[in-house]
Amino acid sequence: MSRTAKAPATIEADLRIPFPHTDAPLACRTNPDWFAHEHGQNSKDDLARTERAKTACSGCPIAAGCLKWALANRELTPTGIWAATTARQRTGLRQRLQLRHGLDWVGVVAQADRERARYSEARPPAPDPVQAASPMWSSHYEPWTEPVTTGQQQRNRGLLDLAQRTTRTRCPTGTLAEVS
Repeated sequence: MSRTAKAPATIEADLRIPFPHTDAPLACRTNPDWFAHEHGQNSKDDLARTERAKTACSGCPIAAGCLKWALANRELTPTGIWAATTARQRTGLRQRLQLRHGLDWVGVVAQADRERARYSEARPPAPDPVQAASPMWSSHYEPWTEPVTTGQQQRNRGLLDLAQRTTRTRCPTGTLAEVS
């Protein structure tokens, strides 16, 4: 009886969460050896390489998408550093996602991503905030940089005098009345 050798099974990626794309130069592409990590590698060099990889991931523009993809594709990411996480950390994250969203947590996350993308496409971009001219200043006057003119001083003094002369008393109706 002859045995036939089976071809190794190919593992398909979960298509609900696509791998993020960028044309930016990424550390994982330029230095892939930094991201190779097996459980139990605890030598000083291994830990330094792992920290270098995690630091490189902290500035990566696609780190969030990379983490989602790595979490969704457990069979494709059994080792290594993916989005600044080790295999053990990703296992813990998957368990928490499963507790929060159920067995099909990948579908829930993918649906939330689609809704977020649809919302951001449907919403027009916010206009640039334009500072409205203050109605308090009739002319272009910078109160903290320009000196107060004599005319402004007299007007301000008159307003203060008027405010000090004016007293407020209660009317029988309960409202305030001004008496000079």
